[in-house]
Amino acid sequence: MVRGRGGEEVSPDLLREILAEAGIPGFPGAAPLLAVHANEMLRWNRSIRITAITDPVEVAVKHVADSLLLLRFAPFPGRLLDFGAGAGYPGIPLALYLPGTRVTLLEASVKKCAFLSRARGMLRLSNVDVVHARAEERKRIPLSPYDHIVTRATASAGEVIPLLSPYLADGGRFLFMMGPGAREGAPGDLPGTVTRRERFLLPRGMGEREIVEIEPEGKE
Repeated sequence: MVRGRGGEEVSPDLLREILAEAGIPGFPGAAPLLAVHANEMLRWNRSIRITAITDPVEVAVKHVADSLLLLRFAPFPGRLLDFGAGAGYPGIPLALYLPGTRVTLLEASVKKCAFLSRARGMLRLSNVDVVHARAEERKRIPLSPYDHIVTRATASAGEVIPLLSPYLADGGRFLFMMGPGAREGAPGDLPGTVTRRERFLLPRGMGEREIVEIEPEGKE
C-alpha cells in the first residue's frame, strides 16, 4: 500500500492504487497526467491558497478519485461546465478521461484561473477552456449552452439551478457533488426533478460522497 505524508508528491502509482480501490477504471496514460496536475497544484499552493488538502493520499482520494466518481453518471456527450472550478476538480480529471467532451472551467478567482491555464497547458488539454467570470443573475456570461453542469457543493442546489439554468441546453442536467451532510440535505422544493441520486464511500475510510442528478423544469 502506498502511503503519503504532507510535503511529498502525488505519485502515479498512488493514484492507480486509489482509483482501483474506488472502482474507477484505468485510462491509458491518465495516472501520470493526473499526478502532474496534483503536484502542480501543491506547488502553487505554497504561495496561493488553492486547497486545504496537501497530504498526497488525501489529494488522491478527496480530489482525484472523488472527481472521477462522476464517471458513474456517464455518458457525457457534448459540452460540460465545471462551475466554481477552483483547482480544476472535477473538470480536469474528467477532461482527461473524456477527450471527446468539451470542458469549460468557470472560476471567479484570477489567481486560480492562472493556475488552471497553467495546468491545461502542461497537460496539453485541447478540450478544455478556462473562463474567468462570476455567474450573476443580472449579468449573463457569453457562454454557449452546456449539456452537463457539475459543481462540488459551491452553493446549494436551490441557489445554483436558477442561476445557471440559462447556460443549460435543452435536455441537459445538473450534477451536484455533495459531502456527508447531503444525507440529511436532500434537495427539497427545487425547480426541477431529481432523476438519480447515489452515495459512495471514498477509499481509505475518508468519508462519503453523494452525487445528485437534477433535470430543471423546462429542460426535458
